[in-house]
Amino acid sequence: MPITDSRSGRIVQDVTDVSSADQLLRFAIAGRLESLLAKGFTQGRIAQGAGFGSNSRNAGPALSRALKKGPTAAQLHGLDEIIGTLNPDLDGTGSLSSLALRLFAEQPAGPIRTDSLAARVPPDWIRKILADRPADEIGVLMQASALLSEFMAAGKMGSADIIATIRERHREELELLVRKLILISVAPPTSRGYDAQILLGMLASYAFDPMTGRLDSQLRHSPMAFRVWRAVTKLVRLSGTSEHRDALREWVRQLIADSGQLRESSMYAGRSLDLELAITVPAEWSPPDDDWVGETLLERAWNNNATIRERGAAAMGLWQRAMTCGPADRAKVRENLRQLIDEFRDPGTRPDAAAGLRWLAATLEQAIDARVAVCNDWPDIGEPWFRNVEVAAAELDRSTIPVHLRGGAKNLFRHMILQNAGVHRREAIETVVTSGQGEPVARALGSLLRTERDQAWLRIRAEAALGSLQRRDASVETALTRSCEHARENIRKAEIRHVAPARSDVTEMHASLFAVGDCFGVPGAAERARSARARLRPILADLATAEGERALILQRPARAAAYLLTATAQPASDGRTDLSRELLEKLSRHPDPVTASFSQWALSFRFAPDGTIQPFLAAAEHGEPDDAPS
Repeated sequence: MPITDSRSGRIVQDVTDVSSADQLLRFAIAGRLESLLAKGFTQGRIAQGAGFGSNSRNAGPALSRALKKGPTAAQLHGLDEIIGTLNPDLDGTGSLSSLALRLFAEQPAGPIRTDSLAARVPPDWIRKILADRPADEIGVLMQASALLSEFMAAGKMGSADIIATIRERHREELELLVRKLILISVAPPTSRGYDAQILLGMLASYAFDPMTGRLDSQLRHSPMAFRVWRAVTKLVRLSGTSEHRDALREWVRQLIADSGQLRESSMYAGRSLDLELAITVPAEWSPPDDDWVGETLLERAWNNNATIRERGAAAMGLWQRAMTCGPADRAKVRENLRQLIDEFRDPGTRPDAAAGLRWLAATLEQAIDARVAVCNDWPDIGEPWFRNVEVAAAELDRSTIPVHLRGGAKNLFRHMILQNAGVHRREAIETVVTSGQGEPVARALGSLLRTERDQAWLRIRAEAALGSLQRRDASVETALTRSCEHARENIRKAEIRHVAPARSDVTEMHASLFAVGDCFGVPGAAERARSARARLRPILADLATAEGERALILQRPARAAAYLLTATAQPASDGRTDLSRELLEKLSRHPDPVTASFSQWALSFRFAPDGTIQPFLAAAEHGEPDDAPS
């Protein structure tokens, strides 16, 4: 039961269990409320505006109850409306309803319904909304939301014929709409991108055949497919008693079977979103006597060519699934994982990332011994890098985060770095983003990158978190560009000695470059994008002109460079070709076919004839990654 902080009088929102969607949501709500309280609004007035009561006296206590026990769907919508009205500057953090829909996706009894992103518009407006050609992401999301509301209205009647009629009525609009939603999904991460992924999954539950055909094509042919996996995950979570459930199961089974091969052509295989889909698959789809999900996860966990993040997500996913099995099946999984733990502790397995594998072994063993699905307490293994994490977390005690949120913020920070279960590590990041408390957390991540210089696997997690926190200030730019330079220097030292660079350094170079593109490759961040790209110009030019064996050794950083250049492209000035266009043209001839294909796709739409930069959405009219040469 939450307690009240004696100093502030506010309810303490600690996060003692990262798998508790309720705790994460209440932390995000409390964080967002702080932005209004700081402007002088009282809790009672905010609650009244959100519809918690008829006046501030009875609405305030109702909001307090919601902060203790969780909100209803109506209360959550009311909070989104009043927060957006009183503090529109927090638009980039995304809505509380969207976060709840992601957190409670596997919990039907959660406070948010699947219609949360469906627009409340008069039926006679829907046809006009769908007929228009939206110029930006908001317009596309409004179209998708309006169409979803029409499908949902028909779905309440339980009539497949009516739903089929709607599909046929909007067949042409749906095709273009899906293409645009996918493009929003694969662009640098924003709250709108998360909403697009959710809407794709929800619409696919009503238009299964045409949409899964498009999604399948993306997953198999687009190098940016790693972000499309989340739409399929959402579709699986919504499957329930769907008429397409059997077809969906067989399609997902084939995707999971092919995921190991598909990761080879991914721009960011280490992101592990294919593994998140595997972990989400219902137990009855993959029973113990034919556990195709377990086989895939075990194979990835043993794959020494996979990243530490992938192997950790797979191993922890195996144990999470085992916790729902019977004793005999759980014992079999435990035996397999004990063998993995021995492998992880062998210093010869990955000499360049031995500490990361030891940490994976320690947390996996703790979860097994404690019989818990996910770690919330950390074994102190007495290594310097662990102390550096704790020192960085302690900085939040001196930050601007309100006292009643600091404990929760520190725990979420630790999960961003220490958590090996990829789903929960991502949810910790998204919770902080939605809470509006990301700035001090980003500074703590930057501090960790300054102090921890040796463990690339740990730095990669901090860099990925910074890329996703959506903080686009000078300190984040410095932290990420220095990380790119740090990885490049380590690789250069190996090349001087005429030895192959450590895989962990190559992986960090890829991760840090990708994080720069993620963080600054969005509308409104042009100045930071220009500055970061200029600082990284020597690295980007080197990757674009690498040849022979060296080009192939550094092919994954080259993929990240192509993405960064595409995301941070700038308008031409003074008649000169933009650096992004110049280097993408070189990368379009790179010996790595994934880098070349992606660069050719970017060149096909990103640079308008008049010298301006077109958004990712423009690719809907010029072809998509799955249409690019392979």
